[in-house]
Amino acid sequence: MNRQAYLMVVVLFLIGGMFLGGCNSSSDSVPGSAARPEESSQAFDNPLLRQTLYGAVRGTEADYGTWAWLGVPYAAPPVGGLRWRAPRDPEPWSGIRDAGTFCSYCPQYGNYLSETGRETMGGYVGQGVPTGSEDCLYLNIWRPATNEQKLPVYVFIHGGANIIGRSDLSIYNGAHFAARENVIFVTINYRLGYFGWFWHPALKVDDDPLENSGNYGTLDIIKSLAWIRDNIAAFGGDPGNVTITGQSAGAMNVYSMMASPLAKGLFHRAVAHSGASQACFMSRAVQKAKATVRRLLKQDGYTSDEIDNLTRDGNDAWIREYLRSKTMEEFYAPNNCGPMAMPIDGIPTVETIMGVYIDGHVIPTSPLLSFSNGTYNKVPLMMSCTKEELKLFIPLIIMEPLRLWQVVYDFDPDHPDIDLNDYLSPWSYPLMPLYAVGPAAGQAVFQGFGTDTMAPLARKFQGDVYVYKFLWDDEPAPFDYLIGAGHAMDLPFVFGNFLSDKSSLCNFAWSEANKAGREMLSEAMMDYLGQFARTGNPNGGNPALPLWLPWSSASNAPKRMTFDSAGIAMSNEYLEPEELCVSCEAHDMLKVLLDLMGYQVQP
Repeated sequence: MNRQAYLMVVVLFLIGGMFLGGCNSSSDSVPGSAARPEESSQAFDNPLLRQTLYGAVRGTEADYGTWAWLGVPYAAPPVGGLRWRAPRDPEPWSGIRDAGTFCSYCPQYGNYLSETGRETMGGYVGQGVPTGSEDCLYLNIWRPATNEQKLPVYVFIHGGANIIGRSDLSIYNGAHFAARENVIFVTINYRLGYFGWFWHPALKVDDDPLENSGNYGTLDIIKSLAWIRDNIAAFGGDPGNVTITGQSAGAMNVYSMMASPLAKGLFHRAVAHSGASQACFMSRAVQKAKATVRRLLKQDGYTSDEIDNLTRDGNDAWIREYLRSKTMEEFYAPNNCGPMAMPIDGIPTVETIMGVYIDGHVIPTSPLLSFSNGTYNKVPLMMSCTKEELKLFIPLIIMEPLRLWQVVYDFDPDHPDIDLNDYLSPWSYPLMPLYAVGPAAGQAVFQGFGTDTMAPLARKFQGDVYVYKFLWDDEPAPFDYLIGAGHAMDLPFVFGNFLSDKSSLCNFAWSEANKAGREMLSEAMMDYLGQFARTGNPNGGNPALPLWLPWSSASNAPKRMTFDSAGIAMSNEYLEPEELCVSCEAHDMLKVLLDLMGYQVQP
């Protein structure tokens, strides 16, 4: 596939998709029986020591006057015979397990958005660097350094198209949010890509619907929520007040939790940042898996005739052993990496890349259909989008990964003197018109098919549906134009993490000039979300904030809260005035799409 073809795939992927080694800290003796947390959490005088169902863990003091427990196993490592199997309970341990450091993220190609490091930035196509470990099913917990019990629990599911991402990303650090909002904050890893959503008929295990669902990443998320239900009281959390939140693919996974009967009762509120409902049929999953098998065989030097023979019907036993024999590095071979760390074997379309399969059991039907007919798990729901979602991805298209990493590393937000020509490749310039159509395309996907589709559907069955749009774009030039109010730029505000460290992916945005405005906006967003986690209603926590009204599908009625450094206000509009451009063909096209969907956009 040539570069132009790859670019076409990427653009289609963006328009239709959404984003963004195991611990060595094991127990010091053989596994033993674990006392129930509620029976044993008072056994330690040291507040950093907590008893889970599977053994004791020792945490660490963290920022903002919090305690943290990092790299806590919520499932057994999905390695060996547990690859492509439903998650199992972690093995109990005796003694005290150290929980002071993060564990490995799950396998993926190195990439800028996952902060995997300069040395993992491969080329634009066919030069990927495999990173991560299959031993990755761990979660991280932050809480205020107090003795208070029954605190609300706030669980964040990272994004990354279900092919990249990690729970320990710098902007996901939960210390600030936990301290300010007086909650338990949890982030989780879950299997991604080839090991998270993958199904080949050769992997069939009897007639077990869990084992045969292919939705291993979905099952991991459900398993983490079950662990929280059974163990979070030992950390001072209330298992009866759990909010699940996610961004991009994490938001898609929030919707899948709302659609799955297996997740019913494991959470009590939901927040979906910049995501939409998405799932594909098992036939597409099988098609993708078979293409992956052929790619692996070709990678091993087999001829086309030999591949045809080996992959014939009736050879499932051999295919099963072959797949299980392959290492993580073989699945993530360098030459199989496309733009944005996207695997390019098989059929690189949105639904097959991102997974979530309609298997009839874990995901009985399309999450969109479950919202349409009201069969989803109904809880107070908040959802959001940003003004310029796709702007985050355009630099990933027009720049090679290492050059992008370097330009952000070299940039000083307080002295924004940089010449982008020093970092662009000759083929970058013809792609710059993406900036003319990208914002409107992003609105069509993340707003049109995200918030403005899901909110009216949910509102038919429940009144507590809240929506916001993030408008802040005060980064130092040229990033105010290049990124602006792009995908995921609201998350540092939601979590209160404005990190200047060069290893943090958003460090380019935070200058002294925009500090006062962004910190004020962040505090307001945290207070709204913290109150939502406590009560299912964002109002009442900070009386100085504007009243946030639920979504109304009626004409000229409240739609969403808008967040900008210029102010926070309710809006009755589908598009804000600054988003409208009468002479812009892309916005005219968006207006036509919204009109066709029944939304009236005021000129």
